[in-house]
Amino acid sequence: MIIYRDTAIGFRDNVDGNMIVDVLRESFRDKLGIDPSRELSAWSNSLRAMESVVRKSEISDDCGILIEYKIPLTSRRIDFVVSGESETNDRNFVIIELKQWQEAFETARDGIVETFLGGGIVETTHPSYQAQSYRMLIQEYNENISIKDIKLYSCAYLHNYGENDPEPLKSSSYSTILRDTPLYLKHDAEKLQNFLKLHVGQGRGMD
Repeated sequence: MIIYRDTAIGFRDNVDGNMIVDVLRESFRDKLGIDPSRELSAWSNSLRAMESVVRKSEISDDCGILIEYKIPLTSRRIDFVVSGESETNDRNFVIIELKQWQEAFETARDGIVETFLGGGIVETTHPSYQAQSYRMLIQEYNENISIKDIKLYSCAYLHNYGENDPEPLKSSSYSTILRDTPLYLKHDAEKLQNFLKLHVGQGRGMD
């Protein structure tokens, strides 16, 4: 199930026209039969940040944008997906896990960090690990990925998070995850733009 699907230019127009949250709210109601609650603030903040990235990346207007994609046979929803072709005509998807975090702490547990959620500091999954796990689930459950030779890439974007020195989320204990699924922080927007342009920049993503 997909709450929102449009071209890159359609997504940009929805955000520029301050319509994106309303469009998502209506689709959410139609498809799930309930009103979104905590999602509204996340959509309002994170999708404006993503609109800037999509626009400045100069990816083709006919790249595909999926928002709140529910992975089949699970209850998990992916925040943001961009589809398109690379310069070598590979058919690709980029999965982007979006967070509004401003602070996080390393833990001794594999793929686990601490951050402020729900009024206190709690343990939760490292954003890159979360994005990676979503990619692996899709590869396992969606046979079109192998049949149509579609390649999947994943990353995380924490658009409110200023990098520290040293940065807990980039600790060596998370290095394996980060090599597979890059982490982009507040001042890494240009790196994320380049990541999108490399993998999906040539468009034809709505197919």
